[in-house]
Amino acid sequence: MCSMSNGGSRQRPLMLAAGPSLGSPGFAALLSTLLPGLGQAYQDRWVKGTLMLLLPIFAFALAGAFVLNADPLTAWVLRNAAYVTLLVIATTLVYHLYVVVDAFAGRMRRLRGRHLIDYAVLLLVTTTLIVTYGTIYRESAPWASFLAGIFAPSTRQPPPVPAGEQPAPVWTGNDRLNVLVLGIDTREGDRTTQNTDTMIVVSLDPLNKTAAMLSIPRDIYINKPGTFQGKINAAFAFGGPDLVRRLVSDLLGIKVHSYALVNFEAFNRIVNGVGGIIVDVKRPVRDELFPTADYGVERVNISAGPQLMFGDTALKYARSRHDSNDYSRAKRQQDVLSALRVKLSQPQALRSLPSLMDGVATTVETDFDPSNVLSLAGSATGIDSASIASDVLYPCGGDYPHCELTYDGEAGFYLIPDVAKVRDLAAALFYDPKVRQEAARVEVQNTGASSGIAKQVADRLEARAFGVSAVTDGKSARSAVVLRNPGKRYTAEQLRTQLGLPMETADGSGGPDIVVRIGNDFRSFASDSAR
Repeated sequence: MCSMSNGGSRQRPLMLAAGPSLGSPGFAALLSTLLPGLGQAYQDRWVKGTLMLLLPIFAFALAGAFVLNADPLTAWVLRNAAYVTLLVIATTLVYHLYVVVDAFAGRMRRLRGRHLIDYAVLLLVTTTLIVTYGTIYRESAPWASFLAGIFAPSTRQPPPVPAGEQPAPVWTGNDRLNVLVLGIDTREGDRTTQNTDTMIVVSLDPLNKTAAMLSIPRDIYINKPGTFQGKINAAFAFGGPDLVRRLVSDLLGIKVHSYALVNFEAFNRIVNGVGGIIVDVKRPVRDELFPTADYGVERVNISAGPQLMFGDTALKYARSRHDSNDYSRAKRQQDVLSALRVKLSQPQALRSLPSLMDGVATTVETDFDPSNVLSLAGSATGIDSASIASDVLYPCGGDYPHCELTYDGEAGFYLIPDVAKVRDLAAALFYDPKVRQEAARVEVQNTGASSGIAKQVADRLEARAFGVSAVTDGKSARSAVVLRNPGKRYTAEQLRTQLGLPMETADGSGGPDIVVRIGNDFRSFASDSAR
């Protein structure tokens, strides 16, 4: 028998093939797939792992800050959303792949000694990343194309603004926003013929989370020599949406910031794309002469009660007019818009929107500033149906003494508006009626603010229907709302809330009822700081 001493030859341990251990390159690559830098941290490369995790976060935060705060850049991004989306997703994918390969290579940067299963894991996670980012692009591309189409620069040439009139006002993102929604009927086979079938002013108050809709009858007669004379529904063909916006702004006595032009084809696709809308039909609609796309007629019969309507039925319900007057028709249009808003607020409807994005952008047009899209989204959030008021400039007489119905043998029936009463109706609908009822005289006084700040405050208060009587300079003092007339306390309280300033009282006879002091401590409206 042969014996072996301790100093004799030793047996080598048997090397067994095994799967990747927790410290294997494949496992490190898998970790960095789940979270960039996690694989490097597991290899005790904490500094590099942390940098790889923070770099994309910092890059996205920095880019987001630039886009949100640099208005021209925001507009450029939205108008080129399709290309920006592709660039961002492709860049992120390349970076993520680099992080995964770095984790796989480890410190040595050599691939020798790795097991076959490690390479299989690398191939699997690489394929997974490519498929994942490809899916993200596929889902986001329709939204990007939609935004790019909506905010593409208009090819329309707006008519020149007449002397004495102001161009479209700029929305600050915090004050009341008024948008003119125009429904255009472009008949199939005749794309040059466009009839303004729907005109609704939609007003959003971001401070009080309320909204209002006011429908403008198509037969309102506009008499502005040198600008336009005729029924307002003919103004679109004469000067495009910008002219209609100016005419509606002048008629209602409010600032209309933007227009949204919606082709009926787009409306049909949107309603179908969200799975239809639920409309509570107040009374049956029966129309034996509803116009068809080929200039024929068809019968429309819609029963009373809650109805699930898809695009074609909803459009007929909103447009039918032979069985009722324009007042009922306008109310139906508002009901359809409200039903669509409710449906779009549902998560399942939002998920279905990408299916209808393709092609819709070419039939929707707006001059809304893309840099204010996020502010608009924030303003619309949280407005429920109970906070939405609506009215129609029709019929005439009785409780609606703001117009006169007149018949012209050639032009047919048209409505002659009492402009003062029309403006009172609009102001009562869009703004706080108690503030208008008090009719307080408000003086904005510069008591130490930078040049122009007091005038800006005055302009914004006027946009909110406060009666600013003067903008003056005063002695240096801190910002405050000074109530001089106790009978105007409600208005003073509203000013205090909206400006975020303390309120003082002072004795006064004659002069303004309320003085708003704007000192060097004034920062912004309360609604601005809340954003």
